Amino acid sequence: MYDLIVKNGNVADEHSVRPLDIAVKDEKIVAVGLHGQFDTSDAATVVDAAGKHVVPGGIDTHVHYDLKISEPMHAQPAEAGSRAGLWGGTTTYIDFSMAAGDEDLVESIQAKIEATNAQNLVSDYALHAIMSGNWPQSNADRIQEAISGGVTSFKFFTTFPGGGALGGMMSDDGRIYAAMLETEKHGGIVMVHCEDDCIIDYNVRRLYREGRQHFSNVGEARPPLAEEAAVRRMLLLSRRTGSPLFIVHVSAKESVEALTEARSIGTHAFGEVLHPNLMFGPELYQQDGGQRYMNYPPNKPPEHRDALWAACLSGELHTVASDDFTIPWDRKMMGDTVDNVTGGTNSVETRMSILWSEGVVKRNLSVPRFVELSAANPARLFGLYGTKGVLRPGADADIVVMDDGFTHTFAQGENLHSAGDFSNWHGWQVTGMPVTTILRGTVMIDKGEFVGPQNVGRFVPSSSPELF
Repeated sequence: MYDLIVKNGNVADEHSVRPLDIAVKDEKIVAVGLHGQFDTSDAATVVDAAGKHVVPGGIDTHVHYDLKISEPMHAQPAEAGSRAGLWGGTTTYIDFSMAAGDEDLVESIQAKIEATNAQNLVSDYALHAIMSGNWPQSNADRIQEAISGGVTSFKFFTTFPGGGALGGMMSDDGRIYAAMLETEKHGGIVMVHCEDDCIIDYNVRRLYREGRQHFSNVGEARPPLAEEAAVRRMLLLSRRTGSPLFIVHVSAKESVEALTEARSIGTHAFGEVLHPNLMFGPELYQQDGGQRYMNYPPNKPPEHRDALWAACLSGELHTVASDDFTIPWDRKMMGDTVDNVTGGTNSVETRMSILWSEGVVKRNLSVPRFVELSAANPARLFGLYGTKGVLRPGADADIVVMDDGFTHTFAQGENLHSAGDFSNWHGWQVTGMPVTTILRGTVMIDKGEFVGPQNVGRFVPSSSPELF
């Protein structure tokens, strides 16, 4: 007897779409067969996906829950983020622990897991580890232990040296180089927020001299050149050390070009794009309350967004994430200059639908490429593939039924589920929506209703990245 059968769907992986049924037992996919192959009469639950696509549960590789960087930037709890993501088809998210300055790396990871596990999670999670500021060499020595404990990815910042909403995050190139030596040796991957702080500092001082320090000029303070310069530095370190490199939230076309060039000569480098950066432009900063659209790096003009979409279609970018950092409106509005505007957007719930509607429906993104960007590549790069990110025997039965023709309008306070009190996606209409979300064989959300149990999410250890 099977616990669950998903029948009559068009089952997609990163290679193909086929008419298949999926059988589940004890939280795992145990068989995949042609339509009608399995006897549904003995199954505890049957989901009929006729006329719909069946894809792996989404993996959002970039969210921040419970993180407090400054007074304005204090993110929503994991409980709320887990819930919102699940409603949007994300069955696994990857959050961040943070070792600030001299704080011990392994202890910070353990504390994050304990704090997260104490909450009511309805999706699974893995972890990256942030090492911020002027951290000691002893933390580089702790990378091997962190990797053996299931955290294999380590994030660094090339900007935010002190003060402002995100102050104290920056690490120098020497420290990042030291970390890369360890990740190359022990099977980890380095993640970097790439913006050159020297270029930014010059531009900020220039804008203040010109009396143009209003945050709406943040695109001039943090131009594409700042991103490209830091990306190229990190690519050089990756090339010389042999460490895999994951560039978070690529937003500039020049960064895509640099990444593509580096990969062509064998550098193990990969790029992420955020769906807000795919959709939102810098002109939105001119509106009253335009800070709501601000994240770091800032949104770019159309030629950059077009290049990002082209890279999603071609495979030159490898994952689509949200960088969810949900904070209340009053805190989001606290900064109003180019050097203290608050980052973070409320986006984990909308990621899968926006990528489907704007990518698959409007831009001919193939369904296999959708799976690659939303689940398979995230799983491969962060050591989850085979358990997550794929619909095959032995994998966790994390399954999402996408209704291609379902038209839905996001509405804050009605059908969005984070702890936020505003959303940049309010009023945004999508075509294509997760209508059934299944976590490890349990139907959690079905046809607009939460039907699953509470407190079922758990930590999933990562292994070494699968390079491609």
